[in-house]
Amino acid sequence: MSWVRIIYCFKRTFLFFLLLAPLSLSAQELPKERKLKAAYLLNFTKYLTWPEGKINDRETAFRLCVNSDPSFFAFMQALVVKYNQSNAERKIALSHVNNATHCHMAYLQTPVEPFLPQITRAVIVLESLDVQQSNSAIRFYSQANKVRFEFDLAQLANVQVKASSELLKLARIAGK
Repeated sequence: MSWVRIIYCFKRTFLFFLLLAPLSLSAQELPKERKLKAAYLLNFTKYLTWPEGKINDRETAFRLCVNSDPSFFAFMQALVVKYNQSNAERKIALSHVNNATHCHMAYLQTPVEPFLPQITRAVIVLESLDVQQSNSAIRFYSQANKVRFEFDLAQLANVQVKASSELLKLARIAGK
């Protein structure tokens, strides 16, 4: 095969992958709704208060555990890296719920059965109202094409976590 033909084949292959790459990336990219949920998760950590001694020590990272598909986990990982680079006071450690020893907050795209000991004292956040998980404190839902969330104040009290009034103003309160 001549060098001209090899270069021609290389160029064609390169153009083929160059044209197909955006299609494959867009298929794996998260919808805006799920990106918003990931951002909300990080912001919840700022407006929720855990009991003294649980995460207030600067040397102890806040443990966010996630049970979701790989694309959400990867997006969440990127957000946590950016958050940790800009936040000197409290670092967030992200892990899959099955690999964690304990969690301060657990985000569940699907239910976790049997109930895992590492999320017993965690604030459990559900991706939607369709996900059924006992002891959940926060649930996302959609209303008029907007991402909303509801709080179960009794469940927050069970894990001894308090939500700021600013956060509660934005939430629907379960049971009311």
